[in-house]
Amino acid sequence: MSDGAPLRITDVTITPVAFRDPALLNSVGVHEPFALRSIVQIHTDAGLTGLGETYADELHLERLAAVGHEIVGLDAFATEELHQRVQRVIDRVGGSGGSGLTGMITTSSTVDRVVSPFEVALLDIQGKAIGRPVSDLLGGAVRSAVPFSAYLFYKWAAHPGQEPDEWGEALDPDAIVAQARRMVDDYGFTAIKLKGGVRPPEEEIEAIRALRRAFPDHPLRLDPNAVWTTETSVKAGRALEGVLEYLEDPTPGIDGMAAVAREVPMPLATNMCVVAFDELAPRWPSTPSRSSSPTTTTGAGCAVPSCSPASATPSAWACPCTRTRTWASAWPR
Repeated sequence: MSDGAPLRITDVTITPVAFRDPALLNSVGVHEPFALRSIVQIHTDAGLTGLGETYADELHLERLAAVGHEIVGLDAFATEELHQRVQRVIDRVGGSGGSGLTGMITTSSTVDRVVSPFEVALLDIQGKAIGRPVSDLLGGAVRSAVPFSAYLFYKWAAHPGQEPDEWGEALDPDAIVAQARRMVDDYGFTAIKLKGGVRPPEEEIEAIRALRRAFPDHPLRLDPNAVWTTETSVKAGRALEGVLEYLEDPTPGIDGMAAVAREVPMPLATNMCVVAFDELAPRWPSTPSRSSSPTTTTGAGCAVPSCSPASATPSAWACPCTRTRTWASAWPR
């Protein structure tokens, strides 16, 4: 594509998909039996097709379909115009609601979630057009490999009315260790994270200690999904000092996380607060980082955790309760 002519979008295909989700437990209950996603394909007049993916609840599919019609004829390199057209669509059809969306839902975040699959698909097309990987379009690759993190869950053996899955029940420390053993042995994970906020805090602390005994060299992380009080968070953080690599979202809100950070030496991490620029800016001048990790900071007690991206294995599974795209790679679809 060296003649400089625009690369026009001719059609957009949106394909909803559903895949099985085990009976994984979290702070608000249990995952539904199926997770919904949608595959976005953008087609061009040069025969190039780009791929993106996103949520697939009914409201989100309506937004995607509206954007698909809106961007036909757009130059595949016009990503800023894409943003403007998506904003017009959201202004017209609405930006709130959607059972498949997670995290803080605002009109701004909805625009981002709608833009994302289309922008990724356009970058895919751009890379194909110039014969370069998408990483080059984003400034160049900064690493050739990434570590993988196993994602452990308390879980039922099966959803109600269904047959038990191959992983079985995991409701105590021994079962959590067995789950981790299988993930490490079968998939080669080099770090381990437990989704907490399910059992009493002391049981989850004991599960982490059991994991440390079983895996003395693996970094361990714990995420209670912000259901603990500040007091409980401080007690747990102190009890697990030297055991956890970091504690993720133990308590809700910026102020709560800051209170924990003042009392707990270990790094904290979050994807539940400081998730928008208007939350970050007022605190930026007065919140120096205390973390030694370049990708986990703890200025106001909050951080962006450095968890794994999608695995290269075909069974990669994205946990829906993590908005920063923390990935685990063992749960069956």
